[in-house]
Amino acid sequence: MSERTIPELVANKVKDHGTRLLFQRRDGWSWKQITWLDFDREVKNIASFLMDVGFKPGDNALVISSNNLDSIAAQIAIYHLGGIVVPMPQEEGSDKIIETANNLKSKIVFLEKESLLEELLEREGQVSDAEKIIFFSDVRVKHERIINFKLVLKSGLMKRKKLHDELTKLSESVSPDSVAAMFISAEGNLVEISQGIMVDTLSEATKKYSQIGIEDQSFSYITTASPFSIFINYMTLLMGTRAAVAESRKDFYDDILEVMPTILFETSDGLEAIYQKSMSSLNGTSNEKKLRKDLGDRIKYVFTDSMPKKEVENLFLRAGVTFLEMPELDHLAD
Repeated sequence: MSERTIPELVANKVKDHGTRLLFQRRDGWSWKQITWLDFDREVKNIASFLMDVGFKPGDNALVISSNNLDSIAAQIAIYHLGGIVVPMPQEEGSDKIIETANNLKSKIVFLEKESLLEELLEREGQVSDAEKIIFFSDVRVKHERIINFKLVLKSGLMKRKKLHDELTKLSESVSPDSVAAMFISAEGNLVEISQGIMVDTLSEATKKYSQIGIEDQSFSYITTASPFSIFINYMTLLMGTRAAVAESRKDFYDDILEVMPTILFETSDGLEAIYQKSMSSLNGTSNEKKLRKDLGDRIKYVFTDSMPKKEVENLFLRAGVTFLEMPELDHLAD
């Protein structure tokens, strides 16, 4: 594999797959089909917007969001500009977010939770370096610095043609040594991960899973901010598989029945939560049949950061699921 950076990886995969389906997302009562080309255009729209507001190589963006599709696209756009993704858990309060943004001189803040948006609306003047605070939820706010993600896409689309050559040149100049992500440890230390290390680690991981094919489909809803939680979503790009991502935990349980994935991306804590919910209402069905039904009835593989409790592991195994453990992703932040 020749890719050394995320921009190279995406460019090569788009050439390979073009109009093939990459993502699905719920759109009201139906599902929107997103091809590789569609995703590439969205990434470049976001990148064009960020360039236009002054985001440069080496700048960082706080991303306080679950792994929804908008967040994934925003992260890939940041990598295209040689920027740095700084994930933070959604449970963080506004004090910690403002402190982190100011300490890191973050140029952009991405938000998902409306409660955090409301707090930052009242305190946006305290976020001194951020050019924009961008929120993924579809809420209208009239503010110069705070903007809805849909407007980011619309504005980026208008800017993309003008900035096309500059964006292409910038993406091609991103070095494998460029810092791609920074994770904040429990002790408050920053751990930097380069583009090259991230791509190499993911690439080596995919070599272990030759049984995964391009017709497989993954599904996820992960809210934590660990390296596994962020980087596991990029496995779809490396493996060339299809994917769907829920927008909330409630949507997760509803959507998985329609998506019927063969692969689940989930943390060990998430697997235990799924186990508890599934076992809470058996209604005369065997444990393994109930779990399999709750997961869409086609599930074959679970990619996880670490093995769950033994009783959870055993039930998934009895339901015909193979665990593919990927601790190496979280070890990147050791």
